[in-house]
Amino acid sequence: MKITPKTSLWDVESKFACSWVVVHMKDGRVLHLYIVDVDDEFQRHDEDGEPELNAIVYNTTGSNSYGNGIAFDDIDSIELYHKH
Repeated sequence: MKITPKTSLWDVESKFACSWVVVHMKDGRVLHLYIVDVDDEFQRHDEDGEPELNAIVYNTTGSNSYGNGIAFDDIDSIELYHKH
């Protein structure tokens, strides 16, 4: 799934929540992650006045109880990882 400014939280959550995925970043990196959830209040640096962004909440363990975030703005595309 290509991530664009029109991609909604529901689009990503309904297809990828609680799933292992391959995330293609806009900077060229390719990450194998477990998407726990999505977030509409993500802040890159957690500072006052910083804009809130749509983001995936992920980890690398497969746990459904915690995760870090990556803003949709930094993601080019996401696909299911079928080998995990």
